[in-house]
Amino acid sequence: MKKGILGALCATAVAITATSALAKTEIKVASIAPKGTPWIKLLESWEAAVEKATHGEIDIQLFPGGQLGNEFDVYKQVQRGRIDVGSLSGAAMAENVPELALMSTPFLFRNTATIDCVYDGAVGKKLAGLVEAKGMKHLQWGETGWVYIYAKEDLSDVNLAKGYKARVAPQPMSRTLWNSVGANGIEIPYAETPAALQTGMVRAGESAAISFVAFGLGKVAPHFMKTAHMHQAGALVFSEKKWKSLSKDHQKALMEGLPPLSQSRKELRGLSEAMLAGYAQKGGPVHELSEAERSAWTNAVKPQWPAFVKSLGSGAEKLWPEILSAKKACGE
Repeated sequence: MKKGILGALCATAVAITATSALAKTEIKVASIAPKGTPWIKLLESWEAAVEKATHGEIDIQLFPGGQLGNEFDVYKQVQRGRIDVGSLSGAAMAENVPELALMSTPFLFRNTATIDCVYDGAVGKKLAGLVEAKGMKHLQWGETGWVYIYAKEDLSDVNLAKGYKARVAPQPMSRTLWNSVGANGIEIPYAETPAALQTGMVRAGESAAISFVAFGLGKVAPHFMKTAHMHQAGALVFSEKKWKSLSKDHQKALMEGLPPLSQSRKELRGLSEAMLAGYAQKGGPVHELSEAERSAWTNAVKPQWPAFVKSLGSGAEKLWPEILSAKKACGE
């Protein structure tokens, strides 16, 4: 009799365990950022908050360091529902939602406060809607950061860029920048840039400060010009198919568990400044452009804005006046 009761209890326990396992929802999150970076730490914070709020019913699994592919592949896989979440840079997003490239127009913005204001307002909501129109849920804007120019020589004077062999990123923003100043641009994928700099195929390029220091670009192209000519936000996007399969409670937990956007902005910007300061302390030549030098760069590029906007398509042309209006309303 006791054996029968014990057997029944064991069977019940097994059944409960099996049911719990089936109830758990796994969510795969892909990022090219390496483990230990602020991007991954923020995702880990999100993971812990969501799993706590749902009592483990949602199991967020992080795949850093490009384990699930490059950003452009991840975007497509999230769109198709084969990867649940992608933490993507501004470049990857703009490649698929051209209107987003408008926010990275070379020399359009000067202050991060203005950019934050635009993203946090009506224009930001409209851009998020364009992302969602591509078949995915927009969870939150991210922070890729300001992009700067680096080179083997000091290019603070824009006239020195004419004919200079520069690595052009496969993006319309980068093409516009280097074409505007008459550089001898060569389009090269980012991964091939260090080798191209070493061989002399190119002598300059663009990079966020974090990437410039982390990838050791200063060893082959030491001069870093603080142009802050372009900003990229990035985004956290969720597969629409997966999102719709979740309960309202789980959707709520996922949204409420996100670290505040102000936190991610502060941490990424703080790290960028710290890494660049460390590079300068070790003797890296970091150049603060004078007002005249930055104005010269801006004046060389600004006439190309209309052609740049037109190249992004009719949607971008329609949105452009709204971005200029929002920029002015936000203080610039």
